[in-house]
Amino acid sequence: MNINNHLSTMESLPNEILIDLYGYFDGQELYNIFYNLNSRFNSLIQSLSYLSYYFQAPFDNIIDYNIIFSSQIYTLNIYSKQNIKFNQFFNIHRLIIWFPTDEQIIQINSKTFPYLEYLSVSYTIANSSICSLYQKIFSNNFPLLKSCFLSGHELSIDTIEWTQSPNLQYLYITSINPSILNACQNLYSLNLILPTLNNISKNFNIYINLKRMKLILTSIIWFENEKNFEILFSSMPNIERLSLHKLFSVINSIDLLLNYDWLSTIIIHCLPLLKQFTYYIYIFNLFNIDQTDIDQNLLEIKKKFSKIYKNQSEYFLKIKQYNT
Repeated sequence: MNINNHLSTMESLPNEILIDLYGYFDGQELYNIFYNLNSRFNSLIQSLSYLSYYFQAPFDNIIDYNIIFSSQIYTLNIYSKQNIKFNQFFNIHRLIIWFPTDEQIIQINSKTFPYLEYLSVSYTIANSSICSLYQKIFSNNFPLLKSCFLSGHELSIDTIEWTQSPNLQYLYITSINPSILNACQNLYSLNLILPTLNNISKNFNIYINLKRMKLILTSIIWFENEKNFEILFSSMPNIERLSLHKLFSVINSIDLLLNYDWLSTIIIHCLPLLKQFTYYIYIFNLFNIDQTDIDQNLLEIKKKFSKIYKNQSEYFLKIKQYNT
């Protein structure tokens, strides 16, 4: 079957099917595959309002078709060091950018992205441009921003004071600094990824709107001052769903798990509204050390957890192998 037969077959499809089909392609793919095949396809593509565009250099180049679709690009995903002119995309609601340059960070502002609702920035080191972006985010420079994902090396912000961002409801972050959380008084969901809770500050406000939390501790050191959990959870008394993720190295004694109270005293005292709690333990065995002792005691460990939380049907312990 030649290309004309394929085109004829597609032309026989109703508009609703074609629009659903276009949803599987981003703006660049739509332009390359379907645009200028015929006037009907052009009209359908130009009617779409929620296009996404993924730009990855050095393989892609921004060319004139972006001007055609600029008002239709709803999600912009950038993985490139090129100095892209963001102001050509004037209807962006979702921005995802990986390891941005200083020039790219500077362009992330309310003038360029007045409709921004979701922002994801992954970086390595928090330099001055990243600090400036934090200032914008947590001082309500993006008044429509509801969800924010910030992943990178923690920056020093002890002396910074920000005005609040009242519409920010979902936050994923790799910093436990109170300045950040205190600027987000209306948070509903919080994801924290930290090495440990060591040196946690006591200067947290009370976040009465926070209902869901995911806490990931990445250090293989098992011992953690449980007072730090109490400090953190005391600031979030209305949490209803909590998941805690922690590593357990096979070099540790199995007795640490067999005799662990699974934060029961702290959770019962600090989180009276907690409905769902899942504690994830990841067995860390980088050098394939014999872990028979752990494997043989898994059932007993889970029984101990269930006994401690015997009146909580939605509290679970999940033990998995850590995959590097």
